[in-house]
Amino acid sequence: MPPKKGTKRKASNGSLANGEMDLLPPDRATWPGWVEMESEPAFFNVMLNEMGVQGVKVQEVYGLDEEMLAILPQPVHALIFLFRYRDVDETESEKGTECPEHVWFANQIPDFACASVALLNIVNNIKGLRMGRELRDFKDFTKDMDPLSRGDAIDSFEFVKKIHNSFARENDLLIADVHYRQKSMKAKKRQAVAKARETREAKKEGSTPLKPQPVNGRATATPERASTRTRKQPASIANGTASPASSPLSDPPESDADFETPSKAKKHAQETNGDRRRSARQPKPRKDVFATKAPPPDNDEQEGFHFIAYMPIQGHVWRMDGLDSFPQDMGEFDKTVDGGWMNVAQPALQTRMAMYEGADIEFNLMAVVHDPVVKDRNELARNIKALQAVDEELTKSFEEWRDLDGAETKKDVITGFSSEVSITQTDIDDAALTKELLEELKQDDNLMRLVEMRKKIICEQAPLRGAVRDATETAKGDEEKARHRRHDYGKFVRSWMGALAENELVTDLIEDAT
Repeated sequence: MPPKKGTKRKASNGSLANGEMDLLPPDRATWPGWVEMESEPAFFNVMLNEMGVQGVKVQEVYGLDEEMLAILPQPVHALIFLFRYRDVDETESEKGTECPEHVWFANQIPDFACASVALLNIVNNIKGLRMGRELRDFKDFTKDMDPLSRGDAIDSFEFVKKIHNSFARENDLLIADVHYRQKSMKAKKRQAVAKARETREAKKEGSTPLKPQPVNGRATATPERASTRTRKQPASIANGTASPASSPLSDPPESDADFETPSKAKKHAQETNGDRRRSARQPKPRKDVFATKAPPPDNDEQEGFHFIAYMPIQGHVWRMDGLDSFPQDMGEFDKTVDGGWMNVAQPALQTRMAMYEGADIEFNLMAVVHDPVVKDRNELARNIKALQAVDEELTKSFEEWRDLDGAETKKDVITGFSSEVSITQTDIDDAALTKELLEELKQDDNLMRLVEMRKKIICEQAPLRGAVRDATETAKGDEEKARHRRHDYGKFVRSWMGALAENELVTDLIEDAT
């Protein structure tokens, strides 16, 4: 039967023609790994906000002296120490041998996830902190897990991973892919070396030499074979025939030299004639490729940035390092003494910073502090509601009360919901008025006293309004920084450079620049 003729394929003009295929960059929304985070407080604040965390913010710390620590908003919930990781940190001893039940701690399982691990180790240990539904469910899900299992759970927590990787650019994903690939290849190489070493050791154990058997009272240099074959007599050098005198069992040897082979005997004779032909150079030691000592890790693995958290939990200061097996208790502190837990964390951090002085190692320090904007916004909503209640009572007493002296309303006074300070009508309705104000409104129907009460409420609003506006502007600035960080300008730069090259302008620009 003749072979079947295949259908002729049509030529394709697409990207798959001639075996070519477009290389698409990885999608950070579905990328399975983690990328390295930059130590920018604005990025951490945006991450906390998108995770649904309210009441705390991240602020940069410029020094550990008392003056610098005093300007931080109180209370300070934790310190985040960022540094370039070196092998010197591997030798730091771990004092903790278990994770207490009252401490939520997770190990860092995936590479480059230390920023999110540090944040989760912090927010899950702050009592009364308002968190989003996803983080609350995650904390309940992992409350009975050990640190290693919690680390695995973080690696599978897509909600946090997407927020973390949203700051990655296309180049960051490619660099991380190369890192993971190299790490996988090195792990396979280490496994191959370990397997070869085990095979070599097993062969050594299986080929143990036999004990020498004595011949005529002397130990032979080689063991006798247990064989039924007849030993072949060596030929005589003199007449070319077999000679009984050449048998090793005929006569006992009279000296140790008789045990030597002709080549060894010749070598022995040359050594006795003198050392004139011996080289003075010492032989090179052989390199054992199966040595038990593992090769030192590459610098790339040793010089990644790493985050460590220090925070107070139930009267003790804990060091939360995801690379440690367990959280480390740094010591107890006295809450009544000025400085509180900082008196324990401050010297520990200063010692660590002193280790890196002069070593060209970058480090940075940030603080997780109380964010008063939530409380200030609630107070502002309560103030607006009180102002509306007084205005309502004034309208009941005198409809033209706004024309009275002292009853005017300045332009910057907030009398209702405001998008500028992120206060909705629901926030105002949910605000509860104080009992004192309610009693005053019931008892006092004097028009002028109500006007004075209104002036007092407006005066109390000024600092709240300023604080909330400042916090809102700061949050907008953080979001703007995050927006620029998340936007990948690489495509624009490549297109622009391509257009310049197409018009043969790159060479001219380089010449003008030089």
